[in-house]
Amino acid sequence: MKYRLGLREITEDDIKADCPFLPEPENYEMYVTAFADDFNLLEIVESAFIDNNSLIINLVEGVDIEQLRQASISIHKNYWVELRTTGFEKLA
Repeated sequence: MKYRLGLREITEDDIKADCPFLPEPENYEMYVTAFADDFNLLEIVESAFIDNNSLIINLVEGVDIEQLRQASISIHKNYWVELRTTGFEKLA
């Protein structure tokens, strides 16, 4: 299975107690690259790469979206103050 995970920079609307400041815009690409690298470390991910403002994720045969969601929770938490995701979308 192949999925797209949308990515975006943090905006003023995202500023709250758990994300108290805007990260430096020039660091966004670095965070996105590190985010993709972390997905590539997951055993259930065959490959993950950046395509525009999305992460394209190819899963190992037999793995489903729920397993991906569970396996990626800690990655999402690690990057919460650097970037936002817009949800998984199944690709044909």
